[in-house]
Amino acid sequence: MKGLTGAPRRTHRRSDLPNALRKAARAILDEAGPDGIGLRQTARRAGVPVAAAQRHFASREDLLASVAAEGFRELAVAMDTVATGSDPLGEVGLAYFDFALQKRGLFSLMFGRILVERAKHPELNGAAGAVFSLLQRIAVSAEEQPREVGAPEIAQAMACAQ
Repeated sequence: MKGLTGAPRRTHRRSDLPNALRKAARAILDEAGPDGIGLRQTARRAGVPVAAAQRHFASREDLLASVAAEGFRELAVAMDTVATGSDPLGEVGLAYFDFALQKRGLFSLMFGRILVERAKHPELNGAAGAVFSLLQRIAVSAEEQPREVGAPEIAQAMACAQ
């Protein structure tokens, strides 16, 4: 069955619709970047009326904040997974860059200019805060680990002693 837009109608359970809308928004994000996302386009992509999308996301900004929060949660998992090696800071840095390269549109949304007021969105603020707390925890634990002193450190110490 086709809807008014000519696109096939999709039926989503009410509880699954927010996920379907986030998924549609992420597809648009990959194609057109953050500026290309709107509630109307996202609803059309998900195959639902705009009114259905508005029941879950009152505005474009609310939708974008939810997508960005999902991105921060994914970034936290990616970074936490690799933080157990011998060089946790290095591995976390690589995971961060890999995330940025693999999910460019999402990364741009997460750290771009559109959602600079994270405090207006508790879910986004909490997810972003969790990433920064994770980084802080990893940095502190890396400082506490004993380091081998190599030639560059010895040379620097000797230069300072003279």
